[in-house]
Amino acid sequence: MKASAQQDIPPAVFLGFCAKEYWVPPPDWWNAPWTAHIQEVCSAGACLSKRPLAWVDRWDFNRASCWNDEAAAIACVPDELRDAFCVYAYRAIPLIFGGDALPRHLAVDQLFFSNLPPLPPEPALPEYQRLGYNVVQYANYLGYGCSPLSCNGMGAQQSVNAYCLLDTLAVAYTTAEVFACDEPEPGPYIIFEILRRR
Repeated sequence: MKASAQQDIPPAVFLGFCAKEYWVPPPDWWNAPWTAHIQEVCSAGACLSKRPLAWVDRWDFNRASCWNDEAAAIACVPDELRDAFCVYAYRAIPLIFGGDALPRHLAVDQLFFSNLPPLPPEPALPEYQRLGYNVVQYANYLGYGCSPLSCNGMGAQQSVNAYCLLDTLAVAYTTAEVFACDEPEPGPYIIFEILRRR
């Protein structure tokens, strides 16, 4: 990434919490050497690691389709399934990558539908660890799009970590630029920072 581009990256915006199921790759996932070190897929997308069924029916989430606290996020999960789910915290870089143009800055209020409750202030997260960054299809509606890293096998070209995520924001930025031009899934794209309770 060029130094000038790196300096232009705005601060990440806290989106809230979300419960998603653990997704451990089966032995035949992609049948490719690049997947051997991947222990889990922790994408912000919902193609593999899914939210609880009927989560949308609650209509008590914020405009990023997350919850403002952990308790509300885990309340979506039936008691008998709690062990199959974990709670994530998400941040987004308010840049939209699409086509050959430079990334487009968005104000926080432009990221998601403004007729839903606002995003919460970021709480202290000492018990959360960053798992990595994910480049995901951007849509300002409920739920997030596909992640080419896991959905399209692009992790083979991007040196993903054990969670099928990218380790640094610099690499995520460069990857978002590549995806915006090549469109392994229809763009545009946004970068998510993914954290999980230790």
